[in-house]
Amino acid sequence: MTSQRISIFTFLAVVQIFIALIVSSAGAIDIFIGAPGLGFNPFRDPNLTQNVGFENFSNLNLSYYYNYESNFGLGPSTDISGTYNGLRVKSNDLYGGSGSSGKYAVAYKGSEIKLNVRRTGRTGLGYFSLYWSAIDESNWLKFFHQGVSVYNYTGKDAKKLVDEHGWRFYGNPFFNTWTGFRNRNQAYAWIEFHFNDQLFDEVRFGDTDDAGFESDEHAIGYFPET
Repeated sequence: MTSQRISIFTFLAVVQIFIALIVSSAGAIDIFIGAPGLGFNPFRDPNLTQNVGFENFSNLNLSYYYNYESNFGLGPSTDISGTYNGLRVKSNDLYGGSGSSGKYAVAYKGSEIKLNVRRTGRTGLGYFSLYWSAIDESNWLKFFHQGVSVYNYTGKDAKKLVDEHGWRFYGNPFFNTWTGFRNRNQAYAWIEFHFNDQLFDEVRFGDTDDAGFESDEHAIGYFPET
């Protein structure tokens, strides 16, 4: 059993809040959560600025991809890349997409998305983040390294953190009216995973119900020491 450090960043608060949890994972993992629409900055750690790339699916058609190769916006000379298997791309709507336009990925029960990531000269990466929208407790993320499960995280875990920090996570900030954000019964958040002494080379996205796991702005990267 190891200690997991979780930091909540909302940018409406002045201070950082740290919560200690006990989890069954291989090493300490820092999880950062930011409320959408508040200028969340995924580059708080300066070591990440040159070593991380994003995939927002904007260049893809609205379709299902058995295999999709991505350099995460870093160009052909990058040392990190990834391959999506079972990627379903939808157009921005109330339940998914970062912004008022664009596209996002969705996984359903029995139709998970697999993302295999690579770094030249290494066996894996240490950083992953995503914009997790319309969070359902049945959503799940699973991280693997060389075929071995190293960490699991669910929508229920994410909602527990959201519920501890209030209303600002609820409702889609990119679809709002004069009465407030729409779909106020579901949470929306940017979530980052920093693996401190463990690498991963595969991320799986899925759902145990028929709700769908909507996500966007997938980012992969590494810290110089890993």
